[in-house]
Amino acid sequence: MLEVKELQYFVVCADLSSFSRASEVLYTTQPNVSKVIRSLEEKLGFEVFERDNRGIKLTRRGRQAYEYAGKILEQERQLAQIYKIDDREEFSISSNPSSWVARCFTDYYIKYSDENVRYNIMEGSVNSVIKRVGTGLDELGFIFFMDNQLQQIEYKLKKHNLQFVKLKDNEAYLYYGNNEAPKDKDVESYLKDKMLVQCYEDEFALNHYWDNIRKDDEEFNKHVAVITNSDYVMNYMLKYSKLCNISSSHFSKQPNFDGIPLYDDTRKVLFGYIKKCDEAVSRIGEQFLAFVREELKK
Repeated sequence: MLEVKELQYFVVCADLSSFSRASEVLYTTQPNVSKVIRSLEEKLGFEVFERDNRGIKLTRRGRQAYEYAGKILEQERQLAQIYKIDDREEFSISSNPSSWVARCFTDYYIKYSDENVRYNIMEGSVNSVIKRVGTGLDELGFIFFMDNQLQQIEYKLKKHNLQFVKLKDNEAYLYYGNNEAPKDKDVESYLKDKMLVQCYEDEFALNHYWDNIRKDDEEFNKHVAVITNSDYVMNYMLKYSKLCNISSSHFSKQPNFDGIPLYDDTRKVLFGYIKKCDEAVSRIGEQFLAFVREELKK
């Protein structure tokens, strides 16, 4: 039977194309690395590496084994993530980077925290949130995307047996930070001499679909100075630098930054949550969703 250690050694050796460099990364000796790889090859019944004086490289069957080994190690990593630390009930959610979601979760915790529950909240791209909920790491995932991306979102959700529940329509906004406010709605002209701080590159990042401010992706990307997955970094850059940002309008009636809408109510940013289609939301999940809905009314 194959061991996780053997697969780990195999993948590292393949990535570095060297037993000696792999031994340094794995904090072991080169003879031990060679021994583990020989054990793996004996169990598989074929050689995974071609060896010569210049180093090692994957054989044809070794390349196939490498793909499977990577998938197995990823599944092992995910299994480790759901390892139960103690006997408390767990409530896990994820979301796109959002200071509003962070504040909402904090207010919920202050009001309803239970010592018999351990809470987990993670941030990531739309794709990573879908993956986390789809693999069972999180019960709920909160995402933002343009309304004309709904069909693509639903296609991805169907593959993971997930559904999207809309909570609110928002407007697409340009936040101009420390720059002067645009004098009109010609955003394309306004951005000609401006640079942007944007969320990570993701196929569902809102800026990819704002065709009224770009003629092509390459031209638009020239205006992106900083890419981040942190809403905290985003807020600081807007507050202290001359960078602008394109994202969703604030939920709060007293927004942190001034901005202008990009559309005349013709296109919206959808905000909502995703969940498993065939699983009921837990007691804590329902409580949190009720709290979120009340907060959205304020």
